[in-house]
Amino acid sequence: MLKKSAILILLHFICFGLFAQVQAFKIQKLAQYNNPDLPKVDGTDIWNDITGWYDSTNGREYIICGTTDSIYFFDISIPTEMKLVQVKTGKSNFARNRDYETFSHYAYCVADQGSGAGQLQIFDLSYLPDSVHEVYSSDVLGKFTHTIYIDEVSKRLYMCMNSKSSGFSAMDILGLDKPELPVLLAKLEVPNKPNGNPIFNKVHEMYVRNDTAYLSCEEAGLFIFDLRDLSKQKFITSITSYPDQGYNHSPWLDDSGRYLMFTDENTGLDIKIYDLKNFLEPQFVSQFNSNQLAMPHNAYWVGNLAYVSSYHDGVRIYNVKDPTNPQTAAWYDTHFENPEVYGGYKGCWGLYPFLPSKLILASDLTNGIFVLKLDSDLVGNTETIIDFEDVKIYPNPANDKIQLSGFHLNNTFIEIKIFDVLGNEILKTKQSNIESIDISTFNEGLYFVVIKSGNSSITKKLIKTK
Repeated sequence: MLKKSAILILLHFICFGLFAQVQAFKIQKLAQYNNPDLPKVDGTDIWNDITGWYDSTNGREYIICGTTDSIYFFDISIPTEMKLVQVKTGKSNFARNRDYETFSHYAYCVADQGSGAGQLQIFDLSYLPDSVHEVYSSDVLGKFTHTIYIDEVSKRLYMCMNSKSSGFSAMDILGLDKPELPVLLAKLEVPNKPNGNPIFNKVHEMYVRNDTAYLSCEEAGLFIFDLRDLSKQKFITSITSYPDQGYNHSPWLDDSGRYLMFTDENTGLDIKIYDLKNFLEPQFVSQFNSNQLAMPHNAYWVGNLAYVSSYHDGVRIYNVKDPTNPQTAAWYDTHFENPEVYGGYKGCWGLYPFLPSKLILASDLTNGIFVLKLDSDLVGNTETIIDFEDVKIYPNPANDKIQLSGFHLNNTFIEIKIFDVLGNEILKTKQSNIESIDISTFNEGLYFVVIKSGNSSITKKLIKTK
């Protein structure tokens, strides 16, 4: 049975057949880097995942990405003049999979599917744009780790499919109170089925918000946990039977937290959206894909747009303002063949759409690293109209750091000012993504937080404790 979204996409290509013959639609390439002489796996595969880092102190933007043997750091503050800053050796050779997350001014790196013992590596980025310093490298907390995710609010590092000398964990949870010295807080407690076997064995990739974890667990499906209290972990619900079900790969929430999007890493299986309004009984909403043979890898929800790394089909962007009716919005084919020959894991592996500049960073297994720019008429779709009544400060009272909830800034800027009871301005900052705000140096007492976006603003009370 043809799906509604598939029909719409088909009509789009009928009406605009010319676009099927070109490499890009509404996306411009600003820069590209590749070295085809680097070590390969499977004959052609060099590059793996990618992330970005914004230095709010100096207003500069960077790429962190990897190859089968190394970790690369690029300065893209001038995106058309992409500059390689440094290359650091990875702790596993011929690693098909590397993954990266940033926290404060640190980059956390892991590897999997390689030879030789891997390690968790931590790099200090505060010396950029001059250099990058490795400050931690050890296999005690993880030798081979498939993917990682960092929640800056709770200062937790989640390590998925984590192998170490003490054994294998579906997912380990580390504390980052001391960013250069992570500590193991807990491992995920996976419930058992009636027959005594665990409901799943591996967490392939995950997303977390407000300590609620959304876990993609391969063929077992998707599972949601309450991890606020790691000593009392709670399994909430699951999605284990759904259309186009396969290898459940990676999840992401929309800004409101109502809609969940996830991919299955199999040829021809669609991206799915579920409604979490009734949190205990998620409801299927829609499914969509670039074509019937495409294999989506990672999908990120930013405002009204879904950004997807789609292997052979490159970078794909969809308008998901109406989650029941996703529409193709733009694409850039990093793995350009005409006609495209589908099959296997080739093409765009990863992407990152969260920099303040709204640039799209993409990695292609064979063709390297791309810096892309979305057409301005689509960039506007990523902006969020803030309902200030939903904005909250948490934790409140607080003694260390605070964060704003109730919206996601999606690379637009808001202004935040904090005043004491005498009206003195204590802090002023602009943010383009939700980041924690350090109040550890504030005196104990009452403060007023003024949040402004455009011509609208709201004032919230904040209590600072010892």
